[in-house]
Amino acid sequence: MEISVIASGSNGNCCLVEDKGVSVLIDAGKSGRELEKRMNSLGKSLENVDACVITHSHSDHVCGAGVISRRYNIPLYVNRFTGNFKIKNLEIKPVLTSHNVPSSGFVIGKFGLFTDTGMVTPQMETAMKHLNAVLLESNHDVEMLKNGRYPHFLKNWILSDQGHLSNETASSLVQSKGNNLSLVLLGHLSGNNNTPLLASECFETHVKRKIDYSVCSREDASGSWKV
Repeated sequence: MEISVIASGSNGNCCLVEDKGVSVLIDAGKSGRELEKRMNSLGKSLENVDACVITHSHSDHVCGAGVISRRYNIPLYVNRFTGNFKIKNLEIKPVLTSHNVPSSGFVIGKFGLFTDTGMVTPQMETAMKHLNAVLLESNHDVEMLKNGRYPHFLKNWILSDQGHLSNETASSLVQSKGNNLSLVLLGHLSGNNNTPLLASECFETHVKRKIDYSVCSREDASGSWKV
């Protein structure tokens, strides 16, 4: 399996999973033109994508979905949060997350993607135990958020069970439930309430065993990993 992070951050999200001859996008939260450019930079093409599955309806996850679906005849899978389904011979397992709109993560093989959740759900905990690789939200540094310029109501929402995962919560989940992980991709970083350095320092503080990890870029395609 190959995982390619096309975009990751509060400014747009898209991940390509290739396995068993099937190519699936998770989310399409950039313009069609930007998705094309970033895919091409990694030697990938939207022409080869078999389907796009959507985690939830926020614009940083769906804004390019309609364009690429029409332009490249890519089927979109939305609101498939209650049961497993297949795209060709590739099984997709939705995993319940907790956000202010209906949302899910996805498990494909031994890879999971969990972003936009204000808490670690029981379903996430169970799924993490069986994964070899994960793209996990590490959205904010709590102190940076509390001391930042966001209005009080927005800070409270981000910190709530329907908001976003902090660096510490994400890293603690890896430490407590990710015993089989060999790769962690920390994603969906806030541009105002986090930095790659803070996410890295937190991960290295809380995760007490050697795991390859990378902090996904907010500005460019992050790269591809084989797992």
